[in-house]
Amino acid sequence: MSQALLWEVSQSTLRLSGTLGRESLLAFWEQRESLVAQTEQIDVSGLEHVDSTGLAMLVRLKGEFATQKRSLNIIGMSDNLTTLMELYGVKSLLLS
Repeated sequence: MSQALLWEVSQSTLRLSGTLGRESLLAFWEQRESLVAQTEQIDVSGLEHVDSTGLAMLVRLKGEFATQKRSLNIIGMSDNLTTLMELYGVKSLLLS
């Protein structure tokens, strides 16, 4: 069984911890609009594992912010997450 995805909003930062993946992100995704309403950055330093579905969610969030003409910074990326971003060719999307 996978570890849960946990989140906490503090001022303009959304902190994610645990596992960001196919089996753990549904509850977050259903609440995302209210969670990111005042968010300017997402801190992913507490994530222990991110799979391709979790990475796709980050790309989607970044796109939603761009559509709303809002900026979203993703901070605290591990070497493993950075490698996954490079493998899928989305590093420039998430770091812009």
